[in-house]
Amino acid sequence: MVVRRLESLGLIIGPLLFALSPLFWIDGHYGVTGGLLIAIATVPWVYGLIGEYNALRPRFPLLSGLWMLLVLIGMFGTVAFGLQGVFESVFGITEFRSLATFDIYPLPVAIVLILAGPLFPVALLSLGAMHWWTGLTPRWSAVLLVFAAAAFPVARISRSVPVAFIADLVMLAAFCVLAWFAWHRRDEESI
Repeated sequence: MVVRRLESLGLIIGPLLFALSPLFWIDGHYGVTGGLLIAIATVPWVYGLIGEYNALRPRFPLLSGLWMLLVLIGMFGTVAFGLQGVFESVFGITEFRSLATFDIYPLPVAIVLILAGPLFPVALLSLGAMHWWTGLTPRWSAVLLVFAAAAFPVARISRSVPVAFIADLVMLAAFCVLAWFAWHRRDEESI
């Protein structure tokens, strides 16, 4: 029960740290503080999502395992994007120079940023769908999670602080609801 409660807190702390990151963006870029918040947010967030995996695994053994793989790859991409912002700022690299460097290393950039990054919202969409089907949470909370997953890439592509902040607040709300139900989930519901 203690671990489940800690996992529930991870579902709040991770998205909360992530939601703070746009406040530190510099001209649409993560910067040191924003990038660091994004990278650090993934640790409690993944910890919380492991709790959701444990709750979903008895109902969807194969699907939940594949979903967790998507989560881990997507979070890897999330950390990479956050650290990209940190290193661009630390080394004073402009967006133009950063993108030009990506041309030199197309395969690593494709794997780390272009393929891994978008898998996180896909994992969130999948989580919403699994919650819809299982009834672990009310259907309205699954819809909120799907909406947050769809808003996530829009916010990042737009590079608009207000859009990102609103999208991240929707994400935080979705995960607070998820955490609430995970916190109050009885042990037999997780099995």
